[in-house]
Amino acid sequence: MVEPGERRKGFYTWLANCMERRSGWIILGTIIITLLLIVPLMLMRPTETASDNPTVNDVVQWNEEIKETFPSEVYVMAFIVEARDGDILTRQNLYELYQNEEELRGSSLAPFLYTRYSEVADIKIEGIYTLADSVNTALVTASGGFIDLSSATDSQVKQAVDYILNNPLTSGMEIELSIDATYEEGAGGVKLWRSSALLFVVMTDREKVQQEYPASIGEEYSEVLALEHYGREVQRILRGEQEGYQLWGVFIDMNLEIADESQISGVMMIIAIALMLVLITLLFRSWLITLMSGLGLGMLIIWLKGFSNLIGLKSSIILDLIVPIAILVLGIDYAIHALFRYREEKEKGNNPPRALGLSTFGVGSALVMAMLTTIIAFGANASSGIESVVGFGIAASVAILASFFILGLFVPAVVMRYEAWRGRKSATPATKDAGSSRGLWIAKSVSLTSRNWFITLPLILVVTGVAAWGWVNLDTKMDAKEAFDANSDLIVGLDKLDEHVAQKAGEPAYLYIKGDFTRQEALDAMKATIDEMDDNQHVARRLRDGKPDAYVYLFDFLEAVIDTDYAREQIEATSGVAITDENSDLIPDTPEQLLAVYDYISREGIPEDGDSLLYSPQRIRESFVHSTNGEVNDATLIIIGVPGTREQTVAGESADELQRDMDAAMGDVSSISFYGVTGEAYVRDAQFDAITDSLNRSLIIAVVACLVLLVIIFRSFRYAIITLMPVLLVACWLYGFMYAIGYNLNMMTATIAAISIGVGIDFSIHYTARFRQELDKGFDKMTGLFNTSRNTGMALFGTAVSTALGFAVIIFAPMPMFSAFGLLTAMMIVLSFLMALFALPGLLVLFAPVGLPRKR
Repeated sequence: MVEPGERRKGFYTWLANCMERRSGWIILGTIIITLLLIVPLMLMRPTETASDNPTVNDVVQWNEEIKETFPSEVYVMAFIVEARDGDILTRQNLYELYQNEEELRGSSLAPFLYTRYSEVADIKIEGIYTLADSVNTALVTASGGFIDLSSATDSQVKQAVDYILNNPLTSGMEIELSIDATYEEGAGGVKLWRSSALLFVVMTDREKVQQEYPASIGEEYSEVLALEHYGREVQRILRGEQEGYQLWGVFIDMNLEIADESQISGVMMIIAIALMLVLITLLFRSWLITLMSGLGLGMLIIWLKGFSNLIGLKSSIILDLIVPIAILVLGIDYAIHALFRYREEKEKGNNPPRALGLSTFGVGSALVMAMLTTIIAFGANASSGIESVVGFGIAASVAILASFFILGLFVPAVVMRYEAWRGRKSATPATKDAGSSRGLWIAKSVSLTSRNWFITLPLILVVTGVAAWGWVNLDTKMDAKEAFDANSDLIVGLDKLDEHVAQKAGEPAYLYIKGDFTRQEALDAMKATIDEMDDNQHVARRLRDGKPDAYVYLFDFLEAVIDTDYAREQIEATSGVAITDENSDLIPDTPEQLLAVYDYISREGIPEDGDSLLYSPQRIRESFVHSTNGEVNDATLIIIGVPGTREQTVAGESADELQRDMDAAMGDVSSISFYGVTGEAYVRDAQFDAITDSLNRSLIIAVVACLVLLVIIFRSFRYAIITLMPVLLVACWLYGFMYAIGYNLNMMTATIAAISIGVGIDFSIHYTARFRQELDKGFDKMTGLFNTSRNTGMALFGTAVSTALGFAVIIFAPMPMFSAFGLLTAMMIVLSFLMALFALPGLLVLFAPVGLPRKR
């Protein structure tokens, strides 16, 4: 009889000889590499976070260009305050807010607040100015200083609110009110306003906070974390006792929240390792194998983190949370299969070195194929064009390679060397029959279903058809709520934003414009763009007149120049050009005048008098950039809110409608050289498209690459197709299940398609490889299936249980997106195991050749 694998010479013979005769070098090499990788693990930790946005997309690139073109020296934090009694516009609630504002202004955080002119309140503000401040000022002014918020009645407060919202100079403060704001007619025509919440902002000096705040509290933070720690402290002060209201920041601490929620990754890794080791103990009943498996898993984490740091992969919650657990549970599979086959060879009476050589020779091809297909699975996601997913694909692929060496070679080698040193023939007093009898129940079940393939396979096809329909109808959706704990302040703040503001103001759309703005036609085109929005169904509108609530700060700057005598005089004195506005449109009359204004305000800002500025040069550069190098390429923004953009369809439709408005107003204007629509909502829409494209692309790559690999290794197109079919069914069933329970495609669930191919196929590979070896021994198909199921089936069962349990740990992650990934991946493993044992055998009965050609 031909020994299994005898017809396969070359690499696997060499590998078997190395494991049998040179295992010491494998052990030493693995230890040396592990020690070397401790250096980048400890000293080269990433300082940047990977982006979740597609890298090649116009909308994304325009959004990044805006950030670079219009740098802001101001860091703006938004807060929502919600009344416990349903009306924030009462004396008690406004006074509590005002007192907490005063505490902020008097705290150690005050020096970092930023002073600037507010177009909405029509005054200079020092970091924070809310409706509570405006009401207090109105009360003091109206009473000659005798009444303020501390002593006013609710009636007086309501009158002050009505005055503020009716005053043309301050009516813009209505934007702070919730969408549920209403009023009743009171005595004398006074509108008695009610609003359940207010939205306001706190402005700080970005650079000062980044450079000085950490040192002021004796800490060291990165620039991003300095801003977020400062924001949390501002939130703490503004909350106060929260007797009459509750307050939340709006997305002020994303990175700190990621860090807080990622702390669970360590606990989850410990749980995953513990589960793996318990299962290993139950499967092998050997303290040595359990100990070495635990050591191998620890070494695997060192290889993963060390290599990721070495090649400069940026940090991400995917890389920090998902990859380590995924690699732990997938890596242990190599140890299970290698040690099961090693045990099997020892039970035949071989000594430890010979048993290891034979087991490596027998299972080596399946392990290598499993390694390569899993690398393909994760590596296929590197084609996504999303930086965090690319990092996920690269890191996981490298870690799978490490799993093969550490758990597939190193751990069995150490076990063998120890048992050889102890002079044992087996680690347990098992016999050949006892060892193989463990899988009898699997073998009998497979025999039953494979004999009745005419029932099993059609039933599977029917379920697949239903699942395919669900897959086709899956929606792509990505929301911050899916990436963070639903009970975190960050998500509650976003929920409150949706509840009180989003449908009124929405997310900002940035209409990015470049051209020669000294030409009146360019400025007229900007006005025409806003006029075109009159019939736009998606833009935010002013409460007082229903007009599009668009901001063109360039027009505010020009208006300030026309209205401020001192500013106009300074420009005239500097340029020698008289500034006029004969048609009273609040825009200088000629290109020469506009050029003089642009040149001056870009350098000096817009002075109010000799001592103060209405707008600093930096403030102007935040929304208008004037080219001073001879090139005619000014740049500015039109900013308008778009409600409802959390829905992908709304984001796409609003982008198209805004683009049509710009085309109608600017398409034929020669002085406009570029225009386009961008903003976070549209970046997110581009991300959705990239996720869908990534799923399709990575799935095709995984299927084609795995098929080619199977053809090369099996040297049979028929066996390659048969082996691949069950995992295609798994992918279909999995996404059908997602549709059935209401899941959506997102950045994580989109990766499962390729992973289900590359990881799920491991089960089919091990089964097909062993089945071919049984046929090569001369057994018929049914006997070959029985023997394969009895031996390899038990190893597959152990692998399925360990891997599914490991991924199931991720279900308890506080972030819904990752919890769903854990559930779906665990289900994918179970389905892959079931398909390998109950779909694949039927296909082998139908389509596998009777025997394999033998070399003579």
